Amino acid sequence: MVFAGCRVVTLPAWALNIFAAANVHVVMTSKRTYDPMLWSSVVLALLVAATAVVGIWWPAAYARETPYSRAGAVGSDLVDLFVVAPVLLISGIKGYRGSIPARLVWLGAQGYLFYNFVIYAFAVHFNALVLLYCATLSLCFYSTVLALPFIPIGQIAAACAPRAPRKTVAITFIVLVLSTAVFDLLEDVAAIAAGRIPQSIVVLNQPVNFVHVLDLAFLLPGLCITAVFLLRRKAAGYALAPVMLALLAIMSVELASIVAMMGRAGFGMNFTMIGSFMVLGVAFTALLGFYLARANGSAWIGLDRLHS
Repeated sequence: MVFAGCRVVTLPAWALNIFAAANVHVVMTSKRTYDPMLWSSVVLALLVAATAVVGIWWPAAYARETPYSRAGAVGSDLVDLFVVAPVLLISGIKGYRGSIPARLVWLGAQGYLFYNFVIYAFAVHFNALVLLYCATLSLCFYSTVLALPFIPIGQIAAACAPRAPRKTVAITFIVLVLSTAVFDLLEDVAAIAAGRIPQSIVVLNQPVNFVHVLDLAFLLPGLCITAVFLLRRKAAGYALAPVMLALLAIMSVELASIVAMMGRAGFGMNFTMIGSFMVLGVAFTALLGFYLARANGSAWIGLDRLHS
């Protein structure tokens, strides 16, 4: 029944059925329409590929950077073009079709892009790509925010909790946090105590070391929070762990590429460091695969169907 003024009007059963079916259709359509994963992945992959191609093959893009910064930027561009853009596109398409593991990998790639394009937007001297940097950073941030409601944290935790290697992942994150924090803080604290600018900032010709800022403000606290959540069996920890592993895997490959490009630019080819970062990339990727494989397979299928 519906109220029309003071009269009560009774709708026939067939009309109620049609109304209910229409509501279901609207809800399902809205869900598909407002899930940003597909369209944002396509646009982001194009933006990332475009900035990478221009950065690699157009010398004017980094003409105002120091040779050290220029080599590092090209190293990042190579990984953006050949690793990040394909991972973003494939995981975005599979995630939109309902794969929850793909959605988690997609979030990891988004986290990597946010980290990198903060550096591009704020640390690279003004050039013709500045609007692409801003567009990529903005779309990366807002598409992630809009996609979060489509991540079923509680159900992911139920799928992963019984057999996920939570202690292994948590200990890995804690060791990484401590070693990176010590590495970053040693230089910064020593420079503050001596009243001078850290050498890394001088070499990069930047106001601050943006890598240290992003590590200390975002990446390391995020890894620490994830580790604590995993050890305490919090639902968010089970969902954050594969996201962070995907981010770290990509970042490790990027660091290997940066060191290699700096070697080519004449700053000394450090094969040990390149090999170490590549080993880390493979290790994080393997741990990510193992983490997802240990989840309840039937639960993944159920989640995939629920969100397809």
